[in-house]
Amino acid sequence: MSFDINRFRCAALAPRQATIPVPDLEHWFGDTRPEWIIRGLTGEEIARANESNQRGILIASAVEALASTAASSQVEAIKTLIGYGAETPADLAKRFDHLVAGSVEPQIDREIAVRLFTSYPIVAYTLTNKILELTGMGPELGKAHPSTPIHESLPD
Repeated sequence: MSFDINRFRCAALAPRQATIPVPDLEHWFGDTRPEWIIRGLTGEEIARANESNQRGILIASAVEALASTAASSQVEAIKTLIGYGAETPADLAKRFDHLVAGSVEPQIDREIAVRLFTSYPIVAYTLTNKILELTGMGPELGKAHPSTPIHESLPD
C-alpha cells in the first residue's frame, strides 16, 4: 500500500481533545464542574517544550541581568516563580510548556502551570500525561474544533 498524499493533504485534522475531571481543584471552579479540557500538541509545541531547558538558561540570565541591583534571593525567587530556577528539572520545565500549550479550558500561562505543579503535582502530572497520550494518538479526522486554541504564547 502506498501513502495517499492527496487524501492526507485534503483531510480535516483537528487536535484530539479530552475533558479531565479535576475534583481536587473543585474550590477554584465555583459553580461549574471541576473539569479541565486539554488537547494534543503540535510538532512545533513539542519542539518548543523540548528546548525549554535552553530557553530557561537564557531567561534566567536575563532576569539576573535585569535584577542585578536586587538581592540574589529575590532573583532566585523570581526565577522559581516563573519556572526557570536553577533547581527546575528539565522534564518538569517541559511539562510546564505542555500544560500551557495543551490547556484549552482553562487557558493558562506558565506562572499558573508552575503553581499547579507546586500545589497539585498529581493533578498536573495527570493532565500532562493525558496531553502526551492525546498527542501520540494523533488528530481527529474530519472534526474541527474552532474553539481549540493553538497557543502562540510560548516564547521562542
